[in-house]
Amino acid sequence: MRSPGTRGRALLLLGVAGVAIGAVNGLDLPLTARQLKGLAGGEPLLDLRFGYGPVEVRRLLSQLGASGRASYLTMLWTVDLLLPAIFGLSLWVAIGAGSLGRWRRIALVAAAADYLENVAISGLIVGFPDPHPLLAVLASVLTAAKFALYAVGAATAVAGLWMARPESRSSDHASRGSTS
Repeated sequence: MRSPGTRGRALLLLGVAGVAIGAVNGLDLPLTARQLKGLAGGEPLLDLRFGYGPVEVRRLLSQLGASGRASYLTMLWTVDLLLPAIFGLSLWVAIGAGSLGRWRRIALVAAAADYLENVAISGLIVGFPDPHPLLAVLASVLTAAKFALYAVGAATAVAGLWMARPESRSSDHASRGSTS
């Protein structure tokens, strides 16, 4: 059983992660996804798509222009250097606060996929105007993996916290006692 303080820390970190997601995607400030999306004519950034190929990569990077590509690269190695750490730590603590703590490595794998995605997208930006097509495919796979792993991590945290709540333990004991 985890302490109530652990659950509180988990909720606080998840709140911080939620605010970070909202700020990066919702605020129109330099080095945010919203600002870069505006530079790209409304097209979402590569790391916010569920899939893309070499044609979409070239189109987006072309639309961004030289200053937009420089800003995207800067965002990947400043703001997006912190986000996977925040998300990974939040999920690590949230999963560990529930009864499925043994699965918290999902949080580390999700953050690792996020960092590898940033490296691959950086390679695409640096390689523009002729990014390698296989690097575009790899970046897309890493983006999909990032989304899937964060989603699995969040679901694991919710399920573990649900299973660890006091009512479920007392009803489990009551049901076991009545069937014995």
